[in-house]
Amino acid sequence: MNSARAQSLLRGILLAFGLAITRASNAQVPAWEIWQSPARLAILESGDAVLEISSHCLDGCRYDRSNPGGESGNTYPERWLYRDGGEVIVFDEPGPGAITRLWMTTGFGVSTCIDPSIRVRFYIDGGVMPTLDIPLATLFDGSTPPFTPPLVASRLQSSGGYVSRVPIAYAQSLRVALLNAENGGSNPCQPVNADPGQRLLWFQIHYHRAAPSTPVTSFVAGHDEPAWRSFLAHAGDDPWAGLLASENAVSMLAPATTRMLATHAGPGWLRGIRLQVPRSAYAQVSLRLVFDGDATVEVPLADFFATHASASVAARGVFLGEDSSGWLYAWFPMPFGQNVQVELVSSGALPAPVAVASSLSFDSAPVPADVGRFTATLTDSCASSGDLTLYADRGAGKVVGIAARYHTNAPGSRGYLEGDERAFVDDAVAPAWYGTGIEDFFDGAFYFDRGAVANALSGVTEVDPDGNGMTAAYRLLPTDPLSYGSALRLTQEAGFSAAQPVPTCARSVVYAYHRAQPLLVGYDHFEIGDQAAATAHAYVAPNTAQCTELWATFEDEPPTARGAKACSYSANASHFRFVVDNSATSLRLRRTFDAGNGAPGTTAGSAAAQVRINGVVAGWFPVAIANPARRWQQQEIALDVAAGTSVLDIEIHPQFAPFTPLFAESAWELRGAWKDPIFASSFEGVLALPAAR
Repeated sequence: MNSARAQSLLRGILLAFGLAITRASNAQVPAWEIWQSPARLAILESGDAVLEISSHCLDGCRYDRSNPGGESGNTYPERWLYRDGGEVIVFDEPGPGAITRLWMTTGFGVSTCIDPSIRVRFYIDGGVMPTLDIPLATLFDGSTPPFTPPLVASRLQSSGGYVSRVPIAYAQSLRVALLNAENGGSNPCQPVNADPGQRLLWFQIHYHRAAPSTPVTSFVAGHDEPAWRSFLAHAGDDPWAGLLASENAVSMLAPATTRMLATHAGPGWLRGIRLQVPRSAYAQVSLRLVFDGDATVEVPLADFFATHASASVAARGVFLGEDSSGWLYAWFPMPFGQNVQVELVSSGALPAPVAVASSLSFDSAPVPADVGRFTATLTDSCASSGDLTLYADRGAGKVVGIAARYHTNAPGSRGYLEGDERAFVDDAVAPAWYGTGIEDFFDGAFYFDRGAVANALSGVTEVDPDGNGMTAAYRLLPTDPLSYGSALRLTQEAGFSAAQPVPTCARSVVYAYHRAQPLLVGYDHFEIGDQAAATAHAYVAPNTAQCTELWATFEDEPPTARGAKACSYSANASHFRFVVDNSATSLRLRRTFDAGNGAPGTTAGSAAAQVRINGVVAGWFPVAIANPARRWQQQEIALDVAAGTSVLDIEIHPQFAPFTPLFAESAWELRGAWKDPIFASSFEGVLALPAAR
């Protein structure tokens, strides 16, 4: 991976937590290489987005998988982006970036082996021949470096899921293809009494879409990440191997009292928390962290460290858990500007005083200006249908972990584990993340059919055997954080689908870095169907464009309806113009379009496209899967624009092919970095597209 470093300009800026400090040198390393330094995890940046592609159900139905199964009501069962010859394409992304999480499972009711005839091919940077072409099963079984533990796990280690966290980086493009993945012939992994020709696949791919100018060294076969491998090998001690001196103490904590463990003046970092408390008291004792006078953490130990008294196994994550000696630990780097207080708070339900041993690590290293404040948000809620909201925030930030306990108010059903997560970033209507189920999100599958496990980045500490119990799980997201520039809403579906709800309760802790000031705000937007606005933005459609008034819905739930003009074309380019003041930086271009063209699994809903600004290539839109059921879709990309540019003449040049024959557009929005003059004029925030329920 690229490890070149470039000096940032030293400047004082006002941090979200109210302190002007000097910006530290920020290594120009990819955003996912958090193992480079503790500060890397806490930095918030607008030039990088983490997105998800999955086999989620395109029309809101129950069955989230690719390939036809034995079910009915699954109108569009194939979830490939498109077919190209004998290959099916599951990922096709232009520009620099990296896949940082690849999850899959297969089976019919229980997880099974992966058919050894299926091959996976990674085509990097436009190569005609794949950089890597191996049996899909060997991507996870530990036999093919660098796809070896702890960077990968099979269904036995992840309780049903196959997972890789080997970064697959690309400087120009990446296409991931599967061969022999479709139904037919005989699959030796199918269980008895199942169709021997089926190859049912579920998948989730988390990836970074970096700004076009981001320097990335592309993956090559056999390349390893020894620092990342070493980082994940830690469970209980500092993964950055900081060798920091600790402050140790032993004290008693009585019921309904507060015990101050430490206070430190800043700027600096709280780098490590280790506590020893009887496990029976975990639920009655809370950890409180106060940064610069703001208590951003007050969570019971059982929830914060993802280990309840009833846990079958203790969490053993790289950032949090309980070690083999019974010490709770947390290694999230937590910056502060003026001071920090670490406290334990006991409830009146604590039956008797308990002994507390603490070991805290602090670091006086510089605090970069672009970090966020650490938070841990506890939410406890139930929903009989619809969605549970796990996290909602305005401002800028990134979610770096989730620990949750789930159960149902309808005993006897484990259908509550079927709920898909959906993440809505920066007020977009279309979800940026759309998953395939709770156990899949936590790296497992089939209701965690291999029992409780505890791994460096995920685990399930309690497994519900029959729908009458509790499921407890955690997932850490250091290399694939859920990042946002102005707003985030993270939800989880209650049950199989909107039509088949299962009452679901979730008690969750979301670990995040946050700042109140947005990194990105809306600058300008227009609808191509608004003649005056289109004219004002010099919009010109190509002469091949076919336009219609479309009333359709997005993929949120309940589905947001939108009526607007939608155009698609099969040749030439479209043109429009945005005018920006103050030499805006960190520009992003969002497109709302009709993805209803094409055929899911065969032909894409919209082609990839090159974006030229003032005649210079400034970014790329990726291929979009076809969705005739929920036709409205959104994509957003970062743009490279020369400093000082105020007039942006934009041309969209699609990359047409037999499997990507059309490009679609309906509305365009330009967003960019916070600009004080905008907000001095009472700017209200991101512009919303017209929509109706």
